[in-house]
Amino acid sequence: MIRKLRGQGVGTVAVAMLAVATLTAPARAGKVAWLDDLMQQVIAEAKSGGKNVAREIGGDGASAGARRLFPRLNADESLERLVRQSDDLARAGRAVEHPAEALLESRFSRLMGQDPQAVRTFAGLPAAEKRLVVELGETAQRLARRYPDGAEGMVRQLGPEGLTAVRVYGDDVAEVLAKEGPESLSVLRKTGRSGWSFFTGTVLPHKKKLAAAGVLAAFLADPERFVDYAGKATEYAVREFGKAGIQLAAAITGGAARGIEATVGEALDAYGLNVRVLRYLGMAAAGMVVVISFLVVIGLPVRWMFRPVVGPIRWAISMRKAGRVV
Repeated sequence: MIRKLRGQGVGTVAVAMLAVATLTAPARAGKVAWLDDLMQQVIAEAKSGGKNVAREIGGDGASAGARRLFPRLNADESLERLVRQSDDLARAGRAVEHPAEALLESRFSRLMGQDPQAVRTFAGLPAAEKRLVVELGETAQRLARRYPDGAEGMVRQLGPEGLTAVRVYGDDVAEVLAKEGPESLSVLRKTGRSGWSFFTGTVLPHKKKLAAAGVLAAFLADPERFVDYAGKATEYAVREFGKAGIQLAAAITGGAARGIEATVGEALDAYGLNVRVLRYLGMAAAGMVVVISFLVVIGLPVRWMFRPVVGPIRWAISMRKAGRVV
């Protein structure tokens, strides 16, 4: 092959090199640099109201330069790792989709309009990378329309994984993710929407105090210790927030119940009777005492508490007597 090329001159060699470059173009296309330029064009067109914005989309990242949206990523890196990260986060949010390639190509055409070079490059991608490109592009497009003045900065802060989180959990998480940084992604990844509500509603309002006490870093590293599946604070969260001088009202009921159980258990230990059944009976009795005390304080008759039980019993007795009379 080499001898033939030498014999045919420089012009043939150039043609052969061009053919090799053409064959390897799809392999080079599926890289972060190409995705970066693509996202820039999607955002620019969304901000311009759908008008076609001319921009060269290449595979070497040269057109992006200092304007890269994903500066923390290697421009020559393949999209494979990004696909895995995106799928992991989507599975955590139960939002994994596998649309047909024809549908993906149609959605991509709506994103890019009439850009034959981008369409050809997209057609050479594996199915999983096509899905990633379309999903990230559509998410960036929505953000550009919703936040036209700061779309580039927001997408740059979010990165590909943050954009996936926005797609899975909704546009309303975008501002917090962009402001708080990639560390806040662990909250969504590990605890989902319930943990995210606790993060935005309970953690962030006390961010400075929690950061000074070292609690914020601990929460971001392991949010599952602080919040349960229902979005309620755990006993561990109550203790840790207390170190920062913050009382968690949402956990008072659960903490009180655990405190009553511990007290009853200690009392039963003195007689060697600390078993679950007796412990729960003791808690029920303690709860009844609390209710009776409350009724006495507010001036209501204690017998009102027993009406749901006494009422049906009296009715059954009266019916039985009526049957005897008949």
